Amino acid sequence: MSIPFEKNELAGKRLLILFPHMTMPGGALNYTLKLAEFLSKKGATVAILTLRNDPKYTGCPGVELLCLDGPVTSSIWYWGLLPFWQMRLNARITEWQPDLLIPQIFPANWWGWLYKRSHPKLKLMWVCHEPSAFIHSPAWIAALRPYWKRWLASALRPLLAAIDMRLSRHTDGLLANSKHTAAMAQKVYDRGADAIIYPGIDMTLFRPGKYKDRAGIVTVAQLTRFKRIDFLLRVFAQVSEKHDHLVFNIVGRGEHEKSLRALAGELSIASRVIFHGSLDDESLARLYQRSQLFLHGSIEEPFGMAPLEAIASGTPAIAHRSGGPQEVIDLSCGRLIDSLSVEAWSAEVSQLLFTLKRQPEYFDRVSLRAESFAWQNTLAPVVPIIQHLCAANLPVTR
Repeated sequence: MSIPFEKNELAGKRLLILFPHMTMPGGALNYTLKLAEFLSKKGATVAILTLRNDPKYTGCPGVELLCLDGPVTSSIWYWGLLPFWQMRLNARITEWQPDLLIPQIFPANWWGWLYKRSHPKLKLMWVCHEPSAFIHSPAWIAALRPYWKRWLASALRPLLAAIDMRLSRHTDGLLANSKHTAAMAQKVYDRGADAIIYPGIDMTLFRPGKYKDRAGIVTVAQLTRFKRIDFLLRVFAQVSEKHDHLVFNIVGRGEHEKSLRALAGELSIASRVIFHGSLDDESLARLYQRSQLFLHGSIEEPFGMAPLEAIASGTPAIAHRSGGPQEVIDLSCGRLIDSLSVEAWSAEVSQLLFTLKRQPEYFDRVSLRAESFAWQNTLAPVVPIIQHLCAANLPVTR
């Protein structure tokens, strides 16, 4: 769905977005595509530079795609030939001649910083989804597979952290995707965010449905250890003892799918757990609309797109009281839980399910919370920052 913006505040500006590889759907990629479309609608000439893309996930009206047909950045082929790929990226950036570089998630921020080291007059605005995760987050490192990647990341972490913090000095503007992320950036880089640019929601796609009889619980996440779907399965096992009609819908793919299916069998709930794999946006929106409740298992999530999608669809969300979800979820649209115990979660989930049964009108109010997160609202603050960076004679970083 195109974003209807008509003004041309950024006319004449050439803006180059850097994104590692566009091969899987997800929050960061969707954010990048919506940002690119927004900036194009504002009159800028916009391109996205990436190492690899899948045409299924990269359509963006009015935006040029520059793909180097390289490896995904999680592969040994990228890191083993890092200088070669950086040289090719530098050449493509120089050829395109941007007024502003806009790197996104790691290692695209490194691409931009390394280029700016030798081109200090070029302005750089980093959209920080989180501090470089595989460097600064022990949880992300612990989730790496296979084991040698986890071992290598742990061994190199002190060196990579020092490089990362030094390179970050080449940032002229910093945008964070939540207040939580801004606080992490301040802690890691000693640099405050110039603005909070929340991920937005397509309110024409994710909206309340006409389903009167909602059934089941849903979660949407990549099936990795970091997303804690195993914890949610244990919660569901206890909840289903009191709510024997429930089905647990799990949407997503990942290396933990096999072990999660096995856990469902061990908990004797396999017949009531459905692994949907990946769903297109329309199918996902319908599943949200038909569900009674959304569960979000991650802790310290930088933002959390799926809970917002569920809320926009009229489905209450439950999450841990940490990270970005606590900036979205309140009593009008769900619950935040302080505890990390299965018992506390199952009790809270059961209580909310009973409340929804007694007060079905609660569903009618849930989606109102998402209205302030429409894309035209969340992305608006980026325009004056870009105007300032492109016009300002900022000090050269060293």
